[in-house]
Amino acid sequence: MNENEITEVKVEEKEETKKKKKPGRIKKLILTLLVLAVGFSGGLLFAYSGVLSGGSLNYVSVIKKLNMLQEYIDAYYLDDYEQENLESGLLNGFMSGLGDPYSCYYTKEDYQSLTEEDSGEYKGIGITVMQDSLTGEVVIEQVMKDQPAYKAGIESGDVITAVDNEKVEGLRLNEVVHRIKHSKDEKVKISISREEKELEFLVDKANIVIQSVESEMKEGTIGYISVSQFIENTDEQFIEAVDKLEKEGMTGLVLDLRDNGGGLVDSCVNMVSRIIPEGDLIVYTEDKNGGKIEYNSNSDKVLDVPIVILVNEDTASASEIMTGCLKDYGLAEVLGTQTFGKGIVQSIVPFVDGSAMKLTVAKYYTPKGNDIHKVGIEPDIKMEISETEWKAAQKNPEKDTQLKKAIRLLQQKNK
Repeated sequence: MNENEITEVKVEEKEETKKKKKPGRIKKLILTLLVLAVGFSGGLLFAYSGVLSGGSLNYVSVIKKLNMLQEYIDAYYLDDYEQENLESGLLNGFMSGLGDPYSCYYTKEDYQSLTEEDSGEYKGIGITVMQDSLTGEVVIEQVMKDQPAYKAGIESGDVITAVDNEKVEGLRLNEVVHRIKHSKDEKVKISISREEKELEFLVDKANIVIQSVESEMKEGTIGYISVSQFIENTDEQFIEAVDKLEKEGMTGLVLDLRDNGGGLVDSCVNMVSRIIPEGDLIVYTEDKNGGKIEYNSNSDKVLDVPIVILVNEDTASASEIMTGCLKDYGLAEVLGTQTFGKGIVQSIVPFVDGSAMKLTVAKYYTPKGNDIHKVGIEPDIKMEISETEWKAAQKNPEKDTQLKKAIRLLQQKNK
């Protein structure tokens, strides 16, 4: 889901039985959170205790109101409910109060799915999914070629209506993914809606390695590399693709970052390091206290060919780090439309119970010190492509006018 969390089918099966209501658990939860220790990946540990009378929140008032809400729910609420949903909803609401769409709370299951996706390998059926914000429908965004869903006949654009005969209407995206991944059997039954037809597929589950990089030699000796996201194995796939194209005599490179919503900064840094000289600054971050961290090229290999980067309004985050760096050094021309403009960094803070928090902690800047947050990167060559043309280009690259323009530019540079 771009910055929309889970983009792959990986989830757990939801329990069918309703959990018994336990009055007062919310109050207990808040008191527990106040002394909960959390750890950052860098090893920093802290504990938040004794805050009932400190900090900017009136914790006594909050706990009192939560206790009242729990009592009224237990006494008068008409339907059954799951206590865990109240607790996760409370924590989600607390984080949403920041007004930051990138800071959020992850349940244990959400965080497990996130870490599995970032690893680039998981057990699933080989699809990516998104949820329509208006209808709530869970739509299959991509079907990975030669993977189980592809072989079963599932197509991009299909709407998932049920998993193992259990309807998914009203479920969050991660809950649907959860059910698919943790179906009891080695096969999962997927019910979908396609052009007003209801279809069912029995799909095998398999170990899926996400292929986030695709490459080929285009016309003449113009290389083409498409990067869909930045996960743990993306840098390895990218470097392998560059090495292969170089051996085949590549004289120019089209780097396609359209619709790439970003991902892991470390993976991005390793990829840019394959292009620019060792030690050169790639990006730097700065936190609220002025703390600065620089990320420099860590490879002695340099890519000495002209580059054209394809971008659009959904090119964001790590994709903009890569684009901004190469543009600043004059190593690439940028073609397409204004990028998304996400110039902030999030840190994942895991809790001892397996849940986690994602929090915006810093801004990042291009080598020349450009702050692109909420601004984006202006392409050197502005060129739009209509939604109809873009959809057609997904099936037939010959209809991709932006790609064809990039190839022509590189061919002219080689004359």
